[in-house]
Amino acid sequence: MDFIEEINNLSKRITTYKDKVKGEQATIDAFVKPFIRALGYDDTNPTEVVPEFTADIGIKQGEKVDLAILKNDKAIMLIECKDWSSDLPKEDVSQLFRYFTSVTEARVGVLTNGVLYRFYTDSEKSNVMDTEPFFEFNMSDIQSPLVNVLKNFTKDKFDLDNACSIAVDLKHREEIKQILISQLETPTNGFVRFFHDVIKSQMEIQDFTNVVKRAFHEFLDEQSKEVPKGGNEQGEEVPKGGDASTLKFTNLRVTMQDGNVIYHHNGKETYIEVLERLGLEEVMRVRPNIVSKEQFSLATKGIKRGKFWIRGTNGFSTRDRKAELDKIADLLGVSLLVEQVEKKPKSS
Repeated sequence: MDFIEEINNLSKRITTYKDKVKGEQATIDAFVKPFIRALGYDDTNPTEVVPEFTADIGIKQGEKVDLAILKNDKAIMLIECKDWSSDLPKEDVSQLFRYFTSVTEARVGVLTNGVLYRFYTDSEKSNVMDTEPFFEFNMSDIQSPLVNVLKNFTKDKFDLDNACSIAVDLKHREEIKQILISQLETPTNGFVRFFHDVIKSQMEIQDFTNVVKRAFHEFLDEQSKEVPKGGNEQGEEVPKGGDASTLKFTNLRVTMQDGNVIYHHNGKETYIEVLERLGLEEVMRVRPNIVSKEQFSLATKGIKRGKFWIRGTNGFSTRDRKAELDKIADLLGVSLLVEQVEKKPKSS
């Protein structure tokens, strides 16, 4: 079984059993230790994984971090665990911060509730843990690019210098994204002037600011509509070779568990109605990157239904939506028949 299969299997296990897991120790046994094993470490080997690892701080003795991963008898990773229902508040970060500072050889700290894993390091000041994580991995939202990052922390691949380099790289990339999001909403004078000077515009900076904002929004909108999986937003499946004359227009037809068939000419409406019938609260529980009470980033967008935001209405092909509904049905343990059927485009 390869790494991503192990992670996916553990994700399903968490979804199935978490309501029956009560308390921090039960979370460690049911979710965190299997995660550590998936990373390739033997949690029964005291030279690799140590529970209740001593992290005494100055005159304060008896401090213990829940788990430590060792390499060559030195701690390389400290893991502080909480009950799976915890939202990992700042107080928990402060606790890990203290442990991290006391164990000078450890350069990676992990705060987890067994579902969400937040990775920290000391990229800003040596032996002082950063206040923000450089990487988050959510077991209820497995994404291949993030699995590839996680692989760097497996036993076979872990290298301290490489891990620290990855941490700095991810941290800076996230900071850049946040700057871009901020500039999208409120461009600074320097940001606007860069484009103004490059294209040698004759417009006043104040007027040109609105041009930059509109261009930025249009660019992201155009990018979000590019579908890389052989289809486009209208459900046109492009055959190999790209012959437009043989395009097939497809749509979703979904048979619910109660036998009701959901079909709209607009595939977005089929997708949305199915999610609503499944219950947006329940869908959010298993796929928070698809349904959320918070608005999605401008790059991914979404549509609002009541107090929920739904992603997948823009930039998703019929194939994408089918795959997403199949996955949600599997996670919720419900029976759905999701079909990608051919349709004729509306006549103009």
